[in-house]
Amino acid sequence: MNRRTLVVLVAALAFLAVVAAIVLRGAQTGNRDQGLLVPGLKEQLNGIQRIVVLGPGNAPIATLERGAKNWTVVERSNYAADVGRIRRNLLALAEARIVEEKTSNPEFYDRLGVQDVSAATAKGMLLTLTSGEKPVSVIIGLAPSGSTTQTYARRAGEPMSWLVTGQFDLGKTGGEWLDRSITDIPAGRIQSVTITHPGLTPLRILRKPQAEKSAAIEGMVEFDVADVPTARELSYPGIANGVAGVLAELQLDDAQTREVLGTDPGKPVVARFVTTDGLVVETSAWRLPDGTRFTFIASGDGDAAKEAAAINARLGGWVYTLPSYKAEQLTRRLVELLAPTPTP
Repeated sequence: MNRRTLVVLVAALAFLAVVAAIVLRGAQTGNRDQGLLVPGLKEQLNGIQRIVVLGPGNAPIATLERGAKNWTVVERSNYAADVGRIRRNLLALAEARIVEEKTSNPEFYDRLGVQDVSAATAKGMLLTLTSGEKPVSVIIGLAPSGSTTQTYARRAGEPMSWLVTGQFDLGKTGGEWLDRSITDIPAGRIQSVTITHPGLTPLRILRKPQAEKSAAIEGMVEFDVADVPTARELSYPGIANGVAGVLAELQLDDAQTREVLGTDPGKPVVARFVTTDGLVVETSAWRLPDGTRFTFIASGDGDAAKEAAAINARLGGWVYTLPSYKAEQLTRRLVELLAPTPTP
């Protein structure tokens, strides 16, 4: 190879390197612009007024609407929605970045969970966000095996599916989209509990006096059961503590309007909680054919009156389904807290 040929070859290589750099820079710029699954969504978040969540078979899971004060779930008579869950999923979608291109063949969609949710066997969920601009619809599919930071997704109406960054927390039932918090009254505030079953002797639970050694330890409160029959004893020490603490971090499974009780639901089981500062909370348990439902009402004097009013404003007029382990505590009978009768 002569000197002239070598110079020409070096010049050509240099030219190709410059062209490659320009192309690469353009591609990188394009990736930055197009890297988001839904470009521009983050700027629209404050304007979103409605979110529709559909599951397999186009089954409506939840319709979430932004009101003047809060988000509500339309299918639950506009009960307050879980704003935290809404926020987490909107941010996850707005910040979702494309990691890699996946299949555009509908035959393989089910492997990623991104098939149209009109199919009864669909594994994903369809989110449709409505604001003042064009609605955004995205199918959120499965997460790759072992991943907690990535998800398969497909923009509705487009053939291509994608692996994107982000973890979604989509409620699979309407109840999961509700604001689940009911009460948070710790056992340390409870003075007494009385549970009354129609026709039975009430179960009475009383706060024990605090021992001097534990008086300074916050939360060291014990409860005892009153009226234990002669020759009977409790199943185990402290069994009453679970009942006294049932209103702490109490959450719902579902909420309905009072019409669900019908015109004659019968007599309820009433649990009456009295706190050391004068707040009274009563729960009524109604045993319906499809499960037990609960209502709540509060009262109080002095400083407790304001708290009672706030509880009634949130919970009054609603009927709740509770987790089974909480429902059991709110409907306890005296005999259930006693050890079995010794066999002669």
